[in-house]
Amino acid sequence: ELPRPLPTVPRAIAAHTTGTAVVGPDGTSLSFADLNDWADRAAATLLEHGVAPGDVVGVRLPRDHLMPAVLLAVWRAGAAYLPMDPEHPAERLRLLAEDAGARVVLARGGVPGPGVLDLDRLELDGRAELPEVRPGDLAYVMYTSGSTGTPKGVEVTHANLAALVAGTAAALRLGPDDVQPAVAPLTFDAAASELWTVLTCGGTSVVVDRATARDGHALAEAAAKATVLDLVPTAYRMLIEAGWTGDAELRAVTGGEALDPGLAAEILARAGELWNAYGPTEATVTSTMHRVSAGEPGPVPIGSPMPGERAYVVDPRLRLLPPGAVGELLLGGAGVARGYRNRPGLSGFVDDPFVPGGRCYRTGDLARWRPDGTLEFHGRRDHQVKVRGYRIELGEVEAVLREVAQGAVTVSGTGAQAHLVGYVTPETADLAAVERHLRARLPDHMVPRRWVALAALPTLSSGKVDRDALPEPGDGPRAERVAPASDAEIMVASIWAAVLGRPAVWADDDFFALGGSSFAATRVAGRLREVLQLAVPVRLLFDRPVLADFAAGLEELLLADLTDGVEA
Repeated sequence: ELPRPLPTVPRAIAAHTTGTAVVGPDGTSLSFADLNDWADRAAATLLEHGVAPGDVVGVRLPRDHLMPAVLLAVWRAGAAYLPMDPEHPAERLRLLAEDAGARVVLARGGVPGPGVLDLDRLELDGRAELPEVRPGDLAYVMYTSGSTGTPKGVEVTHANLAALVAGTAAALRLGPDDVQPAVAPLTFDAAASELWTVLTCGGTSVVVDRATARDGHALAEAAAKATVLDLVPTAYRMLIEAGWTGDAELRAVTGGEALDPGLAAEILARAGELWNAYGPTEATVTSTMHRVSAGEPGPVPIGSPMPGERAYVVDPRLRLLPPGAVGELLLGGAGVARGYRNRPGLSGFVDDPFVPGGRCYRTGDLARWRPDGTLEFHGRRDHQVKVRGYRIELGEVEAVLREVAQGAVTVSGTGAQAHLVGYVTPETADLAAVERHLRARLPDHMVPRRWVALAALPTLSSGKVDRDALPEPGDGPRAERVAPASDAEIMVASIWAAVLGRPAVWADDDFFALGGSSFAATRVAGRLREVLQLAVPVRLLFDRPVLADFAAGLEELLLADLTDGVEA
């Protein structure tokens, strides 16, 4: 069980006055004294500008050394933060702020918009009597994909977060000497664990920017001094592909996707410990953990409940099932969130059927108890999917799709190769226009890059789409195929085809529309580095995903490298 009372994260961080708290992507750092001082001054400024205890404040921030300080300032003003990813469509960000009731959005770097408070343009020299942060206060609102077509805001309290960091710190034995990269976007719930756990223990958080997180080679360099690393399995595959060697003292944590035994063995060969973590946003990131041992038989378990947490495997009427039987996983305990923002009628949160006065979250995940007392994950009972660690309700994507066309969305591939595929009817549908519409409304990870136009969608006798009958995506018809012409295009086409497992790739092909991912992009960059003896950044593929354009960018890199060599 967890010790009582648990200090809130803001109070725990305030207790640390020495040592390096945060290091940014450019090497700029903040000591704990600097972090606490900046957060207190910024909190006073927020109060002066109308932020009140109990408010929800949007945060749309660059990933640098001040990011944790801004979030801490929101808490010390008595408010909760709403993560808003700058890369998400503006209309979606507006809708989230409206739904959460965020009257103020904190930004840095001159971001325009109504209600936006740019911290870079404010004097942060004020002092004020800051309100007490209580365990029952709201810490953050995290939006997740919703099956009804509308995202749901999960309300996480300071008590929920304190339980998470205390349980994680105890399992991983964290202390002031620990260094942990902060890799996950703030809109991904793992960010709360990787940021706040190490800081409450007096350790150092190394903030990683988005370009580095997508590049296996750059991420390996950023993780070189880490003592704790928490990534989704796809990111570990990306690291391994980039030649990451790890460290015998490293404590590696993974979650967000199923961990296969082969990958577990590869991580264990590069780390002193490997922990498989499981938990939904509604139960505050991590509910169960399992320390993986080399040579474990069968699927990798998701473990046993964290301190202060409870887990049950139940039938549809919430009755306990015996060990070995597969049923729905029901979670209770300190991590169960307050509920959904402005949606008290949504199902999911229920009374604990076994602990009077307790609350539980119905995960919709299927699991069974193994003979050794650990839980084994057995998939979903609905159409929710995980792609690169992101939880996606296909119903939300399809609701936006139906605004412009009849269609369905599914997942093709598994593991690191998993990606969304959109099916649209009729065959004459403008697929590019459909994708543009989704891209204007949804985050990038929820937008299919592969599309199939059909005369009609296959249906079941009930009239619902028969997902099992949807055809495998192909290249689709084109009036003309543009063959690779230059030496660079021919070389790139050969590497793309090998990495993506395709018989041919054309000059006008889009890498991500062919099923490419960050993992595949790292493999492409690695092969090009070997062939050209040139540091090819993975970001080049994201900036120039069309083959001909990517090959031209590659030629520019080569020319710049040759020019630098001549000048030297």
